[in-house]
Amino acid sequence: MLQSIALKEFLLGALVMSEVVLALFFLHYWRVTRDRFFLLFTSSFVLGSASRLVLAVHLGNDEFEPLIYLLRLLSYVIIVVAIVDKNRISIAKLLFQRT
Repeated sequence: MLQSIALKEFLLGALVMSEVVLALFFLHYWRVTRDRFFLLFTSSFVLGSASRLVLAVHLGNDEFEPLIYLLRLLSYVIIVVAIVDKNRISIAKLLFQRT
């Protein structure tokens, strides 16, 4: 049981670290391009790492705890919004170039 808790803490820490690294990666590209897409992805990975950090601190809680679930849901919604927004702009550019 103790090994299982230690492994879960280790894996949650690795996930938090990887999401922070991804957020820094997208933040770098946002600073270079000033594209809203990268800023939305940065915020999504920050929220994702925050949800896993809350889960790691309150290890006894379930992943379906409302706060953790809502943070992760918001993170995924931001990714969908970023993709739709990026494609909406590209489609609009294509339509206006043809007319």
